[in-house]
Amino acid sequence: MKHTPAEAGFRMPAEWERHEGTWLQWPHDDTYKGRQMRLEHLWLAMTQALHEHETVHIVVPDERRQEHVHRQIAYYGFDRGTIELYVWPTNDVWARDSGPIFLVNDEGELAATDWNFNGWGRRYPYEMDRTVPAGIARLLSIPLFTAPITLEGGGVEVNGKGTLLATLSSIVNPNRNPGKSQEEIEDALRQYLGIEHFIWLSGKDGMGDTDFHIDGAARFAGESTVLYSWTDDESHPRYPYFVQHLHELERAVTESRKRLTLVPVPVTEARVYATADAEASADASPSAPFELTPSLGLYANYYVANNVVLVPVYGDANDAMAKAIIAEHYPGRQVAGILAHMMAELGGMIHCVTQQQPATSLRQDDREGAQQGV
Repeated sequence: MKHTPAEAGFRMPAEWERHEGTWLQWPHDDTYKGRQMRLEHLWLAMTQALHEHETVHIVVPDERRQEHVHRQIAYYGFDRGTIELYVWPTNDVWARDSGPIFLVNDEGELAATDWNFNGWGRRYPYEMDRTVPAGIARLLSIPLFTAPITLEGGGVEVNGKGTLLATLSSIVNPNRNPGKSQEEIEDALRQYLGIEHFIWLSGKDGMGDTDFHIDGAARFAGESTVLYSWTDDESHPRYPYFVQHLHELERAVTESRKRLTLVPVPVTEARVYATADAEASADASPSAPFELTPSLGLYANYYVANNVVLVPVYGDANDAMAKAIIAEHYPGRQVAGILAHMMAELGGMIHCVTQQQPATSLRQDDREGAQQGV
């Protein structure tokens, strides 16, 4: 009997490899009071950009909101043949972090992994979100492997050839993995993602709710090409960590000992300010700007799908430059800018709310059976 994914020949493919679809967790007012309409606009924009190229799998918390999303999809005229809705209770919208990480093997089989999501170190409610990987695995009738460590999908980045890129601060951290050494964590990543080689960036404990996930810092855009967040503004809250990451990337090599080709992607030129929490903060300082946490205003948190790359944009002077850099490294794919202000105010961006399901040889009748819902 094969006890781990690696023993069964499974690996985590690179994001740019062919997808069957993308998973989203629909926003609901239970979590974000008064913000659902604005968030739904973003989720509809992502659905529109994705559904012409791959299936969009949407998780909604109950039947009432399932009917609501059905009506939204019908109103906007989306192709219902490439959108599937499933009912499963969730705490939040961050499908990248709480959902399964999918794996494939050389036989064309699909598997899911569960990484014991704990609300980014018990910062937020997570009990319902923690059940999502098992629910989706059962929905798709695929094996589920539960890892012996805790991490979020936004905390790992792979090149599809055996190298993993991650920040130490978001995984080798007692708020996820108390008592676990880096060596123990690496062994779990080898066994459950099919990893052979590690590139660790320092990150920063306490930087944002995620302790500086890798998907805001550096992204593989090929076997040895890395796009990394950068600014020349030395007063930017993340500037010291960007410098440290650059030094670490310059010393790194891939599993085949290739040095990395490093491409800077700017952060927003302007400082980004929150408005959603202004009412709650007004008593303290009514005239003060409501500055976002320094994890925001990033473009590296993009999502690569079939034939399209979704890039968060902000109406900023650097939007066009960032999109052009990303487009250059994903030739043949359309680059779709998604206005991400409201999502950013909640602490994440496009990559944080999307999770790819790789294409496999899963039989069509299996897919049709899965579409009946969780």
